Amino acid sequence: MKKQESLINHFIRSIIGAWQLVKLNPRAMDYFDKSAEGFWKSFWAIPLVAPLFFLWVKVSYVKAVELGYRGPIEANVLTFIVGLPLFALVMVLFTRFLKIDTHYSSMVIAYNWLSVVIYFITLPLDLLMRIGPMPINIAVLLTVAVIFYLRIYVTWFMFKQSLQVSSALAIGVLVFEFLFQLSVMAVFLRLFQ
Repeated sequence: MKKQESLINHFIRSIIGAWQLVKLNPRAMDYFDKSAEGFWKSFWAIPLVAPLFFLWVKVSYVKAVELGYRGPIEANVLTFIVGLPLFALVMVLFTRFLKIDTHYSSMVIAYNWLSVVIYFITLPLDLLMRIGPMPINIAVLLTVAVIFYLRIYVTWFMFKQSLQVSSALAIGVLVFEFLFQLSVMAVFLRLFQ
């Protein structure tokens, strides 16, 4: 009988796998538990990132108010809470349509855990840009470079590895993911206007 892995060990191994994706390791998918249980556990990404996310929301909102802007904070919060499950749901249909659903579960697992690493890199960077001593032009340049690398290049690599598709098809999935995320945010922004 196989000994059950603790939840903490599962989180650590999954985050190491996501970090391997950031490092563009072609063996990164080996770190993830690709079972049905691993699929559902990957949604722990949301509560794991929540404390940092809500700190970011609080600081962002305070800074926005100081600058005289009152943006719909509810849209950001709702996007954070339902973003991963909604993306997983839409990707069932999208991957079936493209006939690349064989590795759908692996892709969702990798996507969810990669989001943890992306949040833990980009949110502190954004907070430093908003409240830190770094000159704004350097902070913006650094933030854009990091976001481009993580949200475009690494996410493309993750789609390619997890779905086991060609580079060109992974670009198509990345474009779909980007447009889907923009659409979700646009809908939520509209709801709270």
